[in-house]
This record gives sequence, C-alpha cells and structure tokens, in this order.
Amino acid sequence: KSKNPPFMQWTDEKIAALAPNDSTERRGRTLASSAKWNTIATNYEAIWGECKGSGSQPYLVQIKLSGPKYKCSCPVRKPPCKHVLGLFFLFAKSSAVFKYQAPTEALKNWLDQQSTSTVSSASKTLAPVLKTEEAIEQAKLAKQKRWAQRVQLMTSGMDELELWLTDLIRQGIANTDIQKASFWNQVAAKMVDAKLPRISTYLKETHLLIQQNQNWSEVVVARLGALYLWAESFKKRNLLSAEMQEELYQSLGKIIKKADILAQHPSSKDLWFVLGKKEGVDIEGRSFRKIWLQGQKTKQQALILDYAFGSMGYEQQYIVGDLLDGALVYYSKAYPQRAIFESFESAKIYEKTTLNTYKDLNSMLTSYGKALVQNPWLFSFPVGLSNLKAFVNDKKELQIKDVKDRIIPLSNLKEAIIWKILAISGGHSVSLFGEWSGLHFEPLSMLTEDGILSFT
Repeated sequence: KSKNPPFMQWTDEKIAALAPNDSTERRGRTLASSAKWNTIATNYEAIWGECKGSGSQPYLVQIKLSGPKYKCSCPVRKPPCKHVLGLFFLFAKSSAVFKYQAPTEALKNWLDQQSTSTVSSASKTLAPVLKTEEAIEQAKLAKQKRWAQRVQLMTSGMDELELWLTDLIRQGIANTDIQKASFWNQVAAKMVDAKLPRISTYLKETHLLIQQNQNWSEVVVARLGALYLWAESFKKRNLLSAEMQEELYQSLGKIIKKADILAQHPSSKDLWFVLGKKEGVDIEGRSFRKIWLQGQKTKQQALILDYAFGSMGYEQQYIVGDLLDGALVYYSKAYPQRAIFESFESAKIYEKTTLNTYKDLNSMLTSYGKALVQNPWLFSFPVGLSNLKAFVNDKKELQIKDVKDRIIPLSNLKEAIIWKILAISGGHSVSLFGEWSGLHFEPLSMLTEDGILSFT
C-alpha cells in the first residue's frame, strides 16, 4: 500500500538529543536491532513495535513521528525510555524493515489524541469553580494582602542588602577572593527569609564565579553593581511604569503561573528555529534547561526556561536545528524574552532557516546596551556572531576574534567544546550562537554548511 513518507527526517543525532541522559541513550542503541523486536510496523505517521523484555509480556512502544510524541508500557518514569529510543534508532538506520500496517483501534485513538492535544498538560487548568461575587472579591483582597506582606519583607531585605553592599565597598574588594563561602551564604540566607530568592542565588553564584575566574575583580565589580542596581530600583520602584515594576518583581523571584501567562498575554505565531540549548544544575541543585528560539518571520527571539525536579524529566523535548510551527506567549511585555509555547508541532515544510548575526563585537554590544534600557535586570542575552576566527594563543587558550580583530571574552568552556570549535573551523571564519552575560560569551552552537551544530 503506497503512502507518503513522513515530512520529518529523523537522524541519529536528532534522536540522541531526545535521550534524558547518556546511559539511556547507550541502552537504547542496544535495542536498535530487529532481532530485539517481536513486531515492528508503520503507517508513515507513526511507528510502533513490541520489544522483548525480561518478563513474559513484551513492552508496547509507539511513536508519532511529528513532534515527536511517544508512549511505552514499561514502568520508566523519565521519558523517553530505552525502548522508545531503540525503536527510533532502528527506524533511522533501517526504515525499510518497518512494513506498512494499519494501526489498531487503540493506537489510532492515541494518535488522534496527540493531534488534538495542542496545549501541554502543564498549561491546562482545572475546570473553573463557580464562585459568588462576594467570594471572588474576598479572594482578590486576600491575594493583595499577601502581596503587601511580601513587599514589606522584601523592603526589609533590600535595606539590609544595601547596608551590606555599602560596608563591603567601604572596606574594598581586595580580599574578596579569599572570603569563604559562608561570607556570601550568610547574606544569601537572609535574602531567602526576605522573599528575595533570586538575590540569594545570585550571591552564591558570585562566590563560585570568583573561584573560577582569574580576573575575579572584574566579576566582583560587575555583580556588586548589579546587586546595587536591584536595591536602588526596588527603593524607587514607584517611579517605574507598571510593566517595569512587574519586570523588576519577576527578576527578584516572583513566580507567575504558566496558566496565568497563557490566559493574560497575547500569543506570537511563527516558525521557530531552535538555535541553542543549555542544560545544567544551578547553585541551588535544581536541574535546568534553556532553549533559545528565533522566529523566522518576526525575527523575535525567545527563551524557554524549564526546571526538572527529582527523577522527572522535561515534559517537552527540543532539538537544536529543528523548525517548530507554533504559537508562544512571552512572560514580559516590557522586554519580551522568556516565553512558553501555547502549542507547537514540527514544521511541515522545512523552509531555509536564517539566523540574525552581528558582524562584530561593537555592534553586538550596541544592541546589548539597547536591551538593557528596556530591561536593566537582563542577565542572559542571545547572540549570533559571524566572521569569527578561532585560534589558540601562547598560553594554549582558545581565543576568538571578530572581523576587526577584537578578542571576544569567553566563559569557561569544556575542553570538548574548545576542540570542536577548533576542529570544525579549521582556520576559516565561523558563525557562533550563544549567550552574552555582560562580561563573557558562552558558545552554544555553530552554524555550518550542513546546518547548525549544538555543543550540548
């Protein structure tokens, strides 16, 4: 029976990027053999199979190729499991062994559910509870009272922070590099009590950065300046517009529910190019993932920031180089950057993607300055730089310079990333995408003739 092949071309690299960790990827590859499966089939919209397991019953695996969406009957809680990856890897290398077969009724129903489910489960809200006008007003007043109490605590915390900063500057920063972690953690703990979690994290990060950077004094001055800006901005917040006040509160750690963002802010429809990905564990021990996107029509950039807790994985998977057709909603109106998807799917027609790049360091810094005018508390700025030359200096350190021979200050990079940049560039000009912190550039991906190459 003749069918059109799926529009999404799944490569080995793209499938590997879905794996929650290296161990699951390795185990998945061991299942990428038809001998490991009782049955495998496809209707060109999805693939499915029965994987031989240790028990009497095989594991049922099904994958919708657009998205992708997947399901497995195994008990693993952190998807995709090794069985999903194994079937996917097998499909990528030997799609011919997947014979056409009409899906079962249960599988067809599951595929229909995936097609109609456009909003992630995290953004779905419970059915509204009918309330009387009086109850609604009471709830509104209670919320306002809780916020007023929090602002009072924040005000006290900011006053204490400013006093600490003033004392530190008066004494000088010459001995800052030899201060123990407790020097920063004591103040950080007070900021938590004052409902200022972002400042607490920032203080702990500052101590870590001092230990990691030889030019630590530059880091200290910049970060103490940022802390003072926060304190002064909060003190004079009534002079700010309502949008800028909200930007300030969010930068200090105010949490906005995703459902509220989706309900209150307009969406932006576009083809979103996945430019770069950064994953790690922050100073508080939380697993985080940052996904940078650029709209192909609007040229807007967006940041998807997710956190994973415990053994739970991320709800959605993103692959650098993919093109997503969808609508996203920005958290902020003052300076749109962080966003969440209202809905998306892999683009059905792969248009030629473009990345906005700066021609040199000066033009990038000019745009960064304009962004700071819109949001003075901006700590991550997406940057594409073209016409770069990578080389190793006399100290065996990676150096990158722009077309005007200005050196781009880099963050501390893993050795694997350094050698990847040097090997692929081969002395020729390259284009890199990454994050600018205000002091350093951290490359996340490279544009090549074959597409975009992720460093993570």
